[in-house]
Amino acid sequence: MSQEQNGQEKKLKQYQIIIIIVAVLIILGVAAFFIIRGIQPKEEVSTLQTVDTGDSEEASVTEFQIGLEDVVATVNGADVTGDEVLTSYEHVVNYYGEPDAESLELYYAVAMEEAVTLKLIKLTAAEMGVDQFTQEELDELYATSDSEWEYALDNYVSYNLTETDETTDEDRASAYAAAEEYYGLMGYTKDILRESYVDNEVFERVKDELCKDVAVTDEEVQAYYDEAVESDKDIYEFDIDAYENQLLMYQYGYADQEPWYKPEGYRYIKHILLEVDETLMAEYTDLLARYEEQMDAAEGADGETADVEADTEETPVTAEDIDAAKAAVIASVQDTIDEINQKIADGVPFDELVAEYGTDPGMTSGDYPDGYEVSLASYGFVTEFVSAAFSVDEVGEIAEPVLSDYGVHIVQYAGDVPAGPIELTDELKAVITQNLTDDKSNAVLNEWYESADIRYTGIIRSIQQIQEDEEAEDTGDTEETVVAD
Repeated sequence: MSQEQNGQEKKLKQYQIIIIIVAVLIILGVAAFFIIRGIQPKEEVSTLQTVDTGDSEEASVTEFQIGLEDVVATVNGADVTGDEVLTSYEHVVNYYGEPDAESLELYYAVAMEEAVTLKLIKLTAAEMGVDQFTQEELDELYATSDSEWEYALDNYVSYNLTETDETTDEDRASAYAAAEEYYGLMGYTKDILRESYVDNEVFERVKDELCKDVAVTDEEVQAYYDEAVESDKDIYEFDIDAYENQLLMYQYGYADQEPWYKPEGYRYIKHILLEVDETLMAEYTDLLARYEEQMDAAEGADGETADVEADTEETPVTAEDIDAAKAAVIASVQDTIDEINQKIADGVPFDELVAEYGTDPGMTSGDYPDGYEVSLASYGFVTEFVSAAFSVDEVGEIAEPVLSDYGVHIVQYAGDVPAGPIELTDELKAVITQNLTDDKSNAVLNEWYESADIRYTGIIRSIQQIQEDEEAEDTGDTEETVVAD
C-alpha cells in the first residue's frame, strides 16, 4: 500500500475513535460543501453508481454494490436504507476525496455510520420535540444557507469566466448554469444545502438538550491547568529545541496552544525593521552566495583548503568584499538610523518608533506586545537577529544595526521572559473551561450513542467489524510466521 493510501485509511479509521464525531461534523454535508465551494473545478466529476432494485440488467461498475431499498442497519427499530447510505457516501467522498480500491469498503462503512447517526439524531429530536421549526426559524436558516450557495456559485464563475467589455448577460447566465451543474454532480443543490443546514440545527438542538446539565467548576479548571503545566514542564524545562518547535507550531497556526511552561534563557526582543535599497541588497546577497559557494568548493576531500583562485575563472569574492557590500546597504538607510537614534536619545518610547518606522508585520500588528521570545538556540529567527538580540547585556539596551535578508534591524533587549508556568489569565481560564465543556459534552454524546439499539444487517461491514477482521488476519499472519520459524 502506498504512503498516500496508508494515510487515507488511517485518517478514516481515526474517524471511528469517537463515532459521534460523524454527527459533530454534519454533518459532512455542510462540512464538505465548505471545502468544495472554495476549490478549483475539476475537469471531470465522477458520479456514484449503484445497483437499482428494479429489473435493471446493468450492475454497478464498482466492486461494491448496494440497493437503494436495502436495509443496512436499524436504529431503535427504524430502518437505515441503502439510499441514505449513498447520500452520506457522497458527503464522505467530497470530504475525503475519491477512494481507491482498498479503502472503498471503508468509505461505505463510514457513510453507513453517518447515516445511522443521522437517523438516531432525527429519532431523538422527535422524542424531545425539538424537530419542528417555525417559518421564521426556517427563513433564517435558509438565508444563511442561500448565502453560502451564492458564494459558491460566485466563486466558480469568477474562476471560470473572465469578465471583459464584451461579456454579455447570456455569458454570465451560462457560467452560473455551469456552476450549478458542477455542484450538482457533486451531490449539492440549493435545496440539498438547505436540508443540510436544517439537519445541522436539529443536531445542535439535540446536543444542547442532552448536554444541558454539563458544567465546569473552578476547581476543575485549576486542576486542568496544574496538570498541563506539569506535563509541559517535563517536556520543555530542559529541552529548548522541543519548546522552540511547539512555539513555532503555535505561532504559525499549527497548534492551538503555546507551551504552558517556559524554559530559562529567553529574552523579549523588539526591533525596527527598515527596508533597504533593492539593488544594493541584491548585490550583497549575490556576493554572499558566491562567497559561500567558494568556501564549500574550497574544502577538499581530506578537509584541506584548496587553491580557490586557481580553479575559479571569475575573481574570487573576499570577506572584505562582503563587509563592504554590507556597509553599503546599511549606509543606504543611515540617515533613518540616525533619526531613530536621535529620537531614542530624546526619550521617545521604542514602541512608538516601531510603529512609525518598522516594516515587520509581527511587530506592528500588536500581536507581540512584549516582543518576540528569543533564545540563543532559537531557529525561528535569522541568525543575525538572534546574535543582535544577545549582543547587549542590559534590559532596554539597543544593539548596533544588523543586516539580514529581510533588511536592517534595530534591535532592543526589551526584557527577560520569566521561566516557569504561563499565567492563568481569564482568557486562559475561558479556553480551559471550553475544553472541559467539550470533553464532558462528548462523553454525554458517546453515552447517548452507545445506549441506542443499533443493529447491522451485514450488507455493509461496520468500521468496527472491518478493524476486528483486519486484526484477526494480522494475528493469523503472525501465528503462521511463528510456526514457519
